[in-house]
Amino acid sequence: MTEQDVLNIINKKFKTSFKLVSDEYSSYDAEEDRYILEIKNRRSYYQTKIIEIYKMVANYQKSQLLDKVFLYVVSDEKGIYVFNINKNIDDIVRLPVTKKHQPVNTDFGSDKKIIKLTYELDESIATIIKYG
Repeated sequence: MTEQDVLNIINKKFKTSFKLVSDEYSSYDAEEDRYILEIKNRRSYYQTKIIEIYKMVANYQKSQLLDKVFLYVVSDEKGIYVFNINKNIDDIVRLPVTKKHQPVNTDFGSDKKIIKLTYELDESIATIIKYG
């Protein structure tokens, strides 16, 4: 599923008007008048969804500067999970920090791995769009 596919589903379901950002170096993928949105397309299902702390903090701060809400979206084989980071930030920052050895960039052909600090978000705090 592409980022645009995810946006099409979200826009239809929630009557939003998300558009992909044109800046290829933006820390988030899409926006509309009320929200900024980062999308992660995963190949496999996991009950918890990983969010990189560095990017979460950067986008959370940007959302405040823009007077918007930061939504983190994960799609996988079972559905689309929409996390309202602004609404849940107090609970999220109390979660245990996990160190993950991950590629510098996913799907860009680099084998170099670095340690990324992450939180594991439980899908119970997400709005879920199930497939089918």
